[in-house]
Order: sequence, then structure tokens, then C-alpha cells
Amino acid sequence: MSYSSETARYRHLTRQHCFREDGQPGCGIDLASQGDAVVPWAWQLDLPEAEFMIYNDNHPIRSPVNLRSDAFGRFVEPNSLDFIYCSHLLEDRPYEEWGTIMGNWRSALKPNGKLIVLCPERNLWAEAIKRGQCPNCAHRYEPLLGDLTKAGEAAGFLTVLERMTNVFDGDYSVLYIGLNPG
Repeated sequence: MSYSSETARYRHLTRQHCFREDGQPGCGIDLASQGDAVVPWAWQLDLPEAEFMIYNDNHPIRSPVNLRSDAFGRFVEPNSLDFIYCSHLLEDRPYEEWGTIMGNWRSALKPNGKLIVLCPERNLWAEAIKRGQCPNCAHRYEPLLGDLTKAGEAAGFLTVLERMTNVFDGDYSVLYIGLNPG
């Protein structure tokens, strides 16, 4: 099966975490959505247009985004969001920065808000590259299973889950869900 994005590939695993405890759609943001938000009601944030075109080799965005900003800094007021979705972005920063970045994201979440992160697992990513997957030179740190939990807990999150996605043969992604305890 062909997918238009990493988000599309894993949506069936992540969508359920984009709802509030009462079952209503949560107020959330998809960081670096590239125009394919995890759920239709998520705000989409991506790089400023000139930076986006450099990062994406001049491939146009799939659809309009709502916000243009650095996803690693502060982009909304504290306690504003029910979820933050981040697919295949965090690995573009050194691991030493992850606690600070995740702390910034935690401050944007309401109590019981969820952080949803997908990253390539280091060893499986290396195997995928050997099989012909195009490498990503923007990566600074591909995690091992458990690294997202460590960084999340350092930022104050409670770990809901961290596991391999195992959606297809050769899958290399780790799914992490962190809960903001408030």
C-alpha cells in the first residue's frame, strides 16, 4: 500500500489520542504537518515558507498550513492544547535538547493533554537505508526504544506508551504517547 506521508501511514494508531477525555475532538496542533494533518481539526504548523522549501527540496506543501513557526519553541500560550502531534521531526534535533523541547511542548498542553511522537528507531532506520530508504541528512539523533520515555519523563510527562509501530515489513518507527499530569 502506498501512503502520501508518515502521518497517513500511522493515522490508525495516533488518531485516537487526538480526542479529549469526554470523547470530543481535542484542540491540537500537528507540528511539521506538511499539509497532511493527523486529524482534520488539528491546526497545522510548519516552517516558514523559505525554510520549508529548502528542507523539502522545493517540493510544495500538500495543502495550506495554519501557522508558520519553529516547532521547537513556544508557539501557543501555556495550557492551550489537548494534544500535540509530532511525526518524524524530533529526530532532527540533538538528544540533549529533547528534554527542553518536550518541556516547551508540555507547557502548551492542558492538564491531561497528550504528546504524540513518531520517530525512526536508530537500528531499524539504518536497516531501512541499507534496503534503499533515502537517508535524511537533517537527522541529529534517531532514538532507541526507551529514549523517548526518558526524555519525556525528564520533561514531566507520564508515559502512556512507547512501542514499535510494526505496521509493515521493514517498519522503523517508534510511537510515544506522553500525558501532561498538570
